Amino acid sequence: MLTHFRNQAAFRIFSLAFLICALMGAGCGLIRPRPEKPDAKAPPVPTVDNGRPTPEQLTRYLNSQAAMLQSIESRDLSIDIRSPAANVGLDGGSLLCQKPRYFRLIGKKFGSQEVLVGSNEERFWFFVKRDPSDALFHCSYTDFDKGAIDLPFPFEPEWVLEALGMGTVDPNGSFRVEDDKNSYVLIEDTTLRGRKIRKETVFYKGTARGDQPQVKTRTMFDDRNRIICTATIKSVTRIPVDRGANAKSSVVVCPQSIKLEWPAQETELILELGRVQVNERLSMEAFQMPRLGSREVDLGRDRPTSRSGIIPVRGRP
Repeated sequence: MLTHFRNQAAFRIFSLAFLICALMGAGCGLIRPRPEKPDAKAPPVPTVDNGRPTPEQLTRYLNSQAAMLQSIESRDLSIDIRSPAANVGLDGGSLLCQKPRYFRLIGKKFGSQEVLVGSNEERFWFFVKRDPSDALFHCSYTDFDKGAIDLPFPFEPEWVLEALGMGTVDPNGSFRVEDDKNSYVLIEDTTLRGRKIRKETVFYKGTARGDQPQVKTRTMFDDRNRIICTATIKSVTRIPVDRGANAKSSVVVCPQSIKLEWPAQETELILELGRVQVNERLSMEAFQMPRLGSREVDLGRDRPTSRSGIIPVRGRP
């Protein structure tokens, strides 16, 4: 019963924050997200069947691409949020992401910071300016990995990195490959926080060019074959990089338009990265948990009540 209560309470708070329902004040129902950018055109399918690639070949491709992408910086970010509670477009923001777990996303409306989501090696946090609780919510990865909080959808740094093309894949994992007319699908059976899950990475057949993504989608399923989350790469930017005097120049593939979906919550988060820089050394000060709001709520230690209050650890029954 207690676990159920905690899960429901966590769902309410995190859903409110991350879906930015609090942004939808009086009159904001007139705000609508920008029209969604269509998927990039599929690259041509090879006319000669050269055989299905092996899991080793596909994982090697993913890891080679990830090795060339160490950080992403966008100061020209736009965000659309679509959910049953609200549809809203944030007209400005920034995204900073660096291996292994450093992440900061800021969304703005009319020049004012409305939402902040951040992560470093130790913990993650989020803040919504117009949330009535006026609280900065945070949790250590130690507590999160122990199951101290069950979020409505997983904020897993490894999955975020994978969605952005920065995460490496364990080549010794349990993989298999399937295909259809247009795609190869790399399927991995693994675990997440002690639970069995399945990951599917969809590749276009043929060679992608221009803004066409070679890796189209990354989807995570639970042990009952339900989709936990999906990342769809709608378009990419190819950026030449110099790998040194004795190495050939390479091209880094960075997502340009990406859609993140959580079907159980009927929620989509669409990110348009705008102008991006890759592989720049980012300041670690950007990944320090800020002081925002009138209080802090540690989701690994403080239990939200049904009235959005907080019961300290020492006061729990």
